[in-house]
Amino acid sequence: MTDPDHRRRVISTSAGLTLGGIVHLLILFNVSRDLGRTATSGFFSGVYELQARAFLDGRIAVPDGSMAIEGFIRHGVTYMYFPPWPALLRLPVLMTTHEFDGRLTLLSMGLAWIVFVVFAAKLVWWLHARITARTSVSRGEAVLVASFLAAASGGTFMTYDASLPWVYHEVYAWAIAAALGVLYWLLRVLTAPDWHSARWLGVFCFMAIGTRATAGWALCLTVIAVAAWFGIRRSTPARRQVWWAILLAGLVPLALSIAYNLHKFDHVYMFPLQDQVWTQVNAHRREALAANGGSITGLQFFPTAFHAYLWPSGIRFVDYFPWITLPARPPEALAGAFVDQAYRTGSATAFMPLFMLLQVVSTVVVFRPGASARLRVLRVPMIAAVLITGGVMAYGYFAARYASEFVPALVLGGAIGTVLVADRLRGRRVFPAVAVGMAVLATFSIVAQLSIGLSAAATSARGADLERYVRWQQSLSPDAQARLVTFSDSLADDGETDELRIAGDCDALYLNTGDAYEPWTTIQSRGEAARIRPDGRLRPGRVPLFRIAGTGDTAVLEVTDERQLRFVLTGEDGEYGANTFDFPPNGYADLNLRNLTQFGFYEITAVPSGPVGFLRSTRTDDDWHTWPARLEWLGNDSAARRVGVSLEHLTGLDMPLCSELAQQAGAGDGA
Repeated sequence: MTDPDHRRRVISTSAGLTLGGIVHLLILFNVSRDLGRTATSGFFSGVYELQARAFLDGRIAVPDGSMAIEGFIRHGVTYMYFPPWPALLRLPVLMTTHEFDGRLTLLSMGLAWIVFVVFAAKLVWWLHARITARTSVSRGEAVLVASFLAAASGGTFMTYDASLPWVYHEVYAWAIAAALGVLYWLLRVLTAPDWHSARWLGVFCFMAIGTRATAGWALCLTVIAVAAWFGIRRSTPARRQVWWAILLAGLVPLALSIAYNLHKFDHVYMFPLQDQVWTQVNAHRREALAANGGSITGLQFFPTAFHAYLWPSGIRFVDYFPWITLPARPPEALAGAFVDQAYRTGSATAFMPLFMLLQVVSTVVVFRPGASARLRVLRVPMIAAVLITGGVMAYGYFAARYASEFVPALVLGGAIGTVLVADRLRGRRVFPAVAVGMAVLATFSIVAQLSIGLSAAATSARGADLERYVRWQQSLSPDAQARLVTFSDSLADDGETDELRIAGDCDALYLNTGDAYEPWTTIQSRGEAARIRPDGRLRPGRVPLFRIAGTGDTAVLEVTDERQLRFVLTGEDGEYGANTFDFPPNGYADLNLRNLTQFGFYEITAVPSGPVGFLRSTRTDDDWHTWPARLEWLGNDSAARRVGVSLEHLTGLDMPLCSELAQQAGAGDGA
């Protein structure tokens, strides 16, 4: 390789990974500098720390109740169903400190991305040398590889996954990285088997099956099949010497996974959904299990999965920021399938068109009759990568993150296709047009993942992040946003996806998510307060002040037998009384309620007694759908006089964002 060739490789790789990496890291950090960022204020972002702590205590079971609805109760203890690799990765940190418990998910996902892009770069350049049988690199080839690497590093569903640093997406970050590592080392073993490649193949097989069992099983079984083939046809000295090492590379991780799952669930690879807490509390889950023979897997879900994950219409273009979104509604069940759950889901074909086109090219060329030996060797890894997707294609649960299952196959196929196109069109007049087309499609995929990543991060985080997102929308597409604004005190209707609903005189501002399980989320909610003044002699008793709509949770003023006052929070879990106090010199006391939307709780404080506690600002109906829960004023003058006080209902300050949206919507209507 000459110096110009080496320089072109370096520049191509650096440019592609930098462009894609900037977008990926923007999403991972949610346009912030918070290294400890979590999803939804820590919700399911510290799961692997729990498992790692259990390992350090010499057990696999996690603390009872720590997994909430995701826990599996077996033999009186709680297990998590996630495989252990990301937990093992945390052990060196957790063995030395507790400081980072619950805050390592983002860093872990960032490390997984680094592993992924390293192998994406190694893979495409290895394929270039393998397919073209040369080390020279033209400027045009370098440009195409840069486009491929930009799309790989920032234009796949791995970038969308980065928007939510929690266990569900961390699984896919490592599953994608590990799978691509397996595919790379499998190619190395197939073409030039040696001990070095076999060892690394085993490491990545362990990472793959230790992160996501469905992908790991597909890859480990493929490796075992390759080892068996080498063992049967020992046509070269390398095969005769290394076949058993390749066998161990697939067999040992598979055996460890089976033993681990048997210990927890008495099954070689499945987990018993009937033992999950969610199954115990959710009637629809139990109905889905009953309708599908005790599981939610089977070919009856394939038509729905194909439409959700592969149909070209699985994307949505709008005239307001961020302009590209997931489809407005979750996928509908097809062919009579009884689906467990379905969220808004994007199609790999629609969101990654460059990779899908390159996958078609590589499949046609590699699998055509008469393909050269240099190409035929690529068939096994391509088949293994497609087998990874088998889990979600027969699974009755649909979510955007499951489109990540297609990333390893599409990146492998995309790398092969990039090299084939670059080599075939090298020096031809059509090459510049093809290069521009690839760059445009790569840019589209990056922008599309950026768009849905920003939206997912903001909607999940709520609070200041969601307000910032709506502000961006207001700045970049004010007229289109104004058409999204509606006015109603009710959230009972389904509404329209991305609708901004204003309740009352900007008492609350809501966003329609488009999902069935939490149709509306609160952007802003005006604070409320109760002012209590003495009105005669204090007498023991209670006066209800506020209730959380749709629940039994209330905030109550109590006059004690000692003629002191205190605030009490009551609900299904009992009641909690704050500190007692006397009326201060200014002659009144205040109870203040503020909706901390990022946590989903009302923060309740009092003057002069200080913090009172928290009450949920959402409610869950019988179908486990979550809705915003507003405050209801219960203050009653006659009840107040009976205990010797008077009440005044106060509202908080105006919310500038809501007021501006209302004004813009009104101006638009007037025009």
